[in-house]
Amino acid sequence: MSHVEQVADALIRAWRTGQRQAHEGLTLDNQAQAYEVQERVSQALGWFTQAPARAWKLGGAPSSFISTAGVPAAAIHASGWQAPADYCHGFGVEGELIVRLGRDLDSETDLAAAYAAIDAWLPGIELCDTRWLEAEKAPALVRLADQQSNRALILGEPLTLTELPDWSQLTAQVRVNGDSQILNTGGHPFAEPLHGLPWLAQHLAALGNPLRAGDLIATGSWTGIYWAPLGSQVEVEFAGLGSVTFMT
Repeated sequence: MSHVEQVADALIRAWRTGQRQAHEGLTLDNQAQAYEVQERVSQALGWFTQAPARAWKLGGAPSSFISTAGVPAAAIHASGWQAPADYCHGFGVEGELIVRLGRDLDSETDLAAAYAAIDAWLPGIELCDTRWLEAEKAPALVRLADQQSNRALILGEPLTLTELPDWSQLTAQVRVNGDSQILNTGGHPFAEPLHGLPWLAQHLAALGNPLRAGDLIATGSWTGIYWAPLGSQVEVEFAGLGSVTFMT
């Protein structure tokens, strides 16, 4: 059995049984194999049987590599959503700005074209979870294969920005049951929230599923990750851009 098959089989088993899997001995050779695993898992679970992915998680940092994972339509929720029992193993909260495209993007997209394509900005929460036991010890490519730890996106109200904020001064806050847990200013890992969007346009065009008008892209965490306790009211607020909530 190939490395891709081994990792995919473990992740499919994790999703179907609801039990995290051991990653010891599992390895992947490159990012292409990690995305092949994502594709095998999505096919097995039927996430994109009716239509291709139209929402995306962007991740990465200057010290690593830009990465992505498609988000199933069933994993996208409006602010105020309450996670069902046993929805995930842990509630990793990341405050993110989510953009909605107003036009298609192709492999020639640059940063200016990416900005020009934005139809709306939404305050959002990426809900993170992992299908691996002791995931922090797993190789980076094995974590990427696991949807880059994505479980859901929770969306606030869309905004049209006539003037962009000074991203270095944008404050993002995570509150749990009303108490502030994280308060960051200018916390995006690339400083520029759309830094990875040209890469994503090129990556998806090469896979035959280019970015389309209406697509949603979570553009990276401003807050790092906070693991919220079960039964908590979680709120993420971006100063001047609104807030978004959900219940664990």
